[in-house]
Amino acid sequence: TWVTSLYFAEGLPYIIVITLSVVMYKQLGLGNAEIAYYTGWFYLPWLIKPLWSPFVDLLKTKRWWIVAMQLFMGAGMAGIAFTLPTTSYLQWTLAIFWLMAFSSATHDVAADGFYMIALDEGEQSFFVGIRSTFYRLATLAGQGGMLIVVDWLSKHFGGDVEQAWVQAFYSVAALFILVGAYHAWILPRPQD
Repeated sequence: TWVTSLYFAEGLPYIIVITLSVVMYKQLGLGNAEIAYYTGWFYLPWLIKPLWSPFVDLLKTKRWWIVAMQLFMGAGMAGIAFTLPTTSYLQWTLAIFWLMAFSSATHDVAADGFYMIALDEGEQSFFVGIRSTFYRLATLAGQGGMLIVVDWLSKHFGGDVEQAWVQAFYSVAALFILVGAYHAWILPRPQD
């Protein structure tokens, strides 16, 4: 069961940082040029993750990185929800999304490496399609499901889009903290 939840947790932050941030900023009134300039930098951590992936193994275990990054991303999503109602929300959310991007890229490195050491070759072959499916389901949940929830919450709050995003991010933060706690308990402890 940990393979499915691990790869769902790998896909969701990427979609939140890369896609949902753009939609959120647009709904909050930012212009296209501003959005493109600010969010274009969010791709960088995934682009350069091979540069710091060796340090993931040197500093702690892959298992530790997985759990720590999931909890950190949960805290980051709560931070976005907390700072959205402030007057300086743009600066705060950009900084938090930036940190989440690095956390998510680090999580990707640790999760893929953990998959390789925690499963033997036969298990890796069996789960390759399953892990890909759950990554794609995270993409659908983020791009479709979360936007549906935000739209519903916006109507529930009388058209208050900001409050809808706040509640959506608090919900995803809670999910990530629960997933981090679940993985701290369920992930195997390989000998490597």
